[in-house]
Amino acid sequence: MWRRLAGLLLAFAAATAGLWLLSSRLSTGQARRPLRFPSDLEELRELAEALRDYERQHRGAALALFCAAYLYKQSFAIPGSSLLNVLAGALFGPWTGLVLCSALTSVGATFCYLLSGAFGKQFIVYYFPDKVALLQGKVLHHIISSVCRREPFCHRSPLWMPFSPGTHCSNCL
Repeated sequence: MWRRLAGLLLAFAAATAGLWLLSSRLSTGQARRPLRFPSDLEELRELAEALRDYERQHRGAALALFCAAYLYKQSFAIPGSSLLNVLAGALFGPWTGLVLCSALTSVGATFCYLLSGAFGKQFIVYYFPDKVALLQGKVLHHIISSVCRREPFCHRSPLWMPFSPGTHCSNCL
């Protein structure tokens, strides 16, 4: 179990080091200023102004840094992605920012899910067995009850009917 914790810490340290290396290569204007995640709108404005000129000259590097930072925040469930959404609109335009943030949110959430499955599941089950059993019971109850109601799982639903012609439940007969 401790190997999994060490693996998670190693993944976090490697991602942090990679993001730091990528951001250290980025110079903002004439003076090299350390980049950091914005915590409020004022810091966001300052960061957007500093990155706008760099983004115009080096679009690919700015895009790579933004994607790495966004995936870092999403993958490790670090709050503050909403400010990065606003920054994407300021840097890349509203439509490109929207598409970019939508794709990065999906990929980042997938990475978070995979990380939690690979490293966190054992800890949660070990330290919170009662809560896990309660949650599993609620999910199972929802699945069973939705099968027996007229929802997409029922054989009479237009969405489900082509996939299960022989399935019947007691409430639908």
